[in-house]
Amino acid sequence: MQILEIDKQNIRISVSKGFVTVEDKAEQHRHPLDNIGCIIVNSYGAQFSNQTLIRLAEANIPLLICGNNAMPIGMLLSTSQNVYRKQRIETQIKASVPLRKQLWQSIVKAKISNQSNVLKKLKKEYKDMVLLATNVRSGDADNSEAVAARRYWNRLFEESFKRDPELPGINAFLNYGYAIIRAAICRAIVGTGLLPELGVNHRNMMNPFCLADDIMEPFRPFIDIKVHALATQNHDALTPAIKKELISILKTQINFQGKRVHLDQSMLTIVYQFIESLNQKKPLLQFPILE
Repeated sequence: MQILEIDKQNIRISVSKGFVTVEDKAEQHRHPLDNIGCIIVNSYGAQFSNQTLIRLAEANIPLLICGNNAMPIGMLLSTSQNVYRKQRIETQIKASVPLRKQLWQSIVKAKISNQSNVLKKLKKEYKDMVLLATNVRSGDADNSEAVAARRYWNRLFEESFKRDPELPGINAFLNYGYAIIRAAICRAIVGTGLLPELGVNHRNMMNPFCLADDIMEPFRPFIDIKVHALATQNHDALTPAIKKELISILKTQINFQGKRVHLDQSMLTIVYQFIESLNQKKPLLQFPILE
């Protein structure tokens, strides 16, 4: 699936005969609808018709809108035509507290394990992170995720680095990369009939993507290691070229369950594992391992 980023000004976006057309006064580009996984619009004066938005929703293609700082600030998602939607939402709602805690335990373990693998690949101290991942308790009762974060960020970047979504530079790179994987996971969630608002740990009433924010946690280190590489090359501005580098992470080839697959394919598998976890009332999540 292609991530289509639109950053030209005063363009018109339409959908017709199986293609997304992006055009201005000078040129026109057509993209097969079936090949698009997400559209990111960072354009002043972009024009959409209501019919275009309907067609994108019908095709389950998330539409991300960027603000003045070029960072995604909103997303249009389908409400899904999945025939199992009602059944799966009921299963989500009925999930027991112990099951939700066990699922969060699996997520945090996988996240910290991948963070430790990032540090190991970069030849930084990591063994205590491996131990921390091993000892994560149900519901992350000891708040191991936060403990790991303090160690991880200080080692991954300079000790003076502060993870702050409002700051530019490295933080902007991370924010953009995370927005990409969040959109990809949202697409998988709504496409399988789940309710993205209903998470297992994230519960902010103002957040419509709590489940995506849960599931994406172990995928964040795939962004982190790419951002580290960009930072060591002295890149500090979120240019179109940098955005393309971050978007390309979804097509990274990984070993997953005995196969070579793209990272975004593994996200869909994880969502189905989440569904099966709800059905069987036990955690069955097996996240990709960053190698």
